[in-house]
Amino acid sequence: MKALLAFSFVVALSFAQEPELYVLGVHPHGIVIFDGTRNEIAGQIQTRGRAPKELVPSPDGKFVYTTTDGRAKLEVVNLETRSIDRVLEITPPGYRLTIYGLVLNAKGDRLYVHVKPVRELMDRYVVESPQIWSVDVASGKTLKIAEVPQGVAALALTRDERKLIAWGRDLYYVDVAQNRITDTFPLMNQTSPTAGALNTLALFIQFERSGIFSIPYYTKDPITAKDLMGLVNLDVTNGKVDVVELGSPIPLYSAVVSPDRKHAYAVMNQLLAIDLEKKRITQVTDLERTRYVANISRDGKRLFVSGAAPFIHVYDTSTLQLIKTIELPGDPSVTSFRALPAR
Repeated sequence: MKALLAFSFVVALSFAQEPELYVLGVHPHGIVIFDGTRNEIAGQIQTRGRAPKELVPSPDGKFVYTTTDGRAKLEVVNLETRSIDRVLEITPPGYRLTIYGLVLNAKGDRLYVHVKPVRELMDRYVVESPQIWSVDVASGKTLKIAEVPQGVAALALTRDERKLIAWGRDLYYVDVAQNRITDTFPLMNQTSPTAGALNTLALFIQFERSGIFSIPYYTKDPITAKDLMGLVNLDVTNGKVDVVELGSPIPLYSAVVSPDRKHAYAVMNQLLAIDLEKKRITQVTDLERTRYVANISRDGKRLFVSGAAPFIHVYDTSTLQLIKTIELPGDPSVTSFRALPAR
């Protein structure tokens, strides 16, 4: 019994001491590794292309897949060697691609990418329908899964890996086995006469702590003509959606949900704390500059905010007070800010 207790204590201690690591891209050619336990930069990796945007960590925390060069390249970042392993050459001859949306399966051997292909002919360009492709990580071989409507900005994969969810003007549920859209959750294309169109921008993805992909929305009530805002919360484990109305609009770029799923925090020119159970804003604090994106600590007590300037700002989630400012080696702009899995 004493041996078991001692083992449990060692495991708990090692977990507590394990640093919480995050990654974000910076201009012109960088992936920054941020230690959220010590609130300091733990390393930087040079990318081959410019301006990393999407960042998707592998399940074992050893790699990150990132888009660079205007979302045209797909680079494999090795976090152990602090170098670029390779560039996945997925663009067919005679084409150019723009990648909006990237997600990795649980085994870490297959990427799903949303691409906007343009065929380059001698006398003209031909814009083809946006598509979702499956990419074999080892070989780089691609397979077309489905065509999707214009406007998709992000992808998610349900826990059973049967459904890809493409977040665009609406939410499109793509059956991976059937290679087609089998369901749609309306956002902009509302059919109810009592519901206004929900306008969302799914560029900032940070659902690692909670499993909730949260995006601010803006709408006009068709009955009262009032402008309203709220959050669209997508549970990426099962694909269920919760629309949380929050009242009069406050401009916001992105949101992140706490690990216990009880709170959300949203940013732009202000930082908001939101009670998801009571569906109301509980705190608002003005920021000295515009911010784009935030992530949250494993215990939900600290908020890491960045974007639009070369800094990470650390806030106490209970008070929204600034704890520390960390200078970055470049401007992160509209990059993702992702938590790495524990190793």
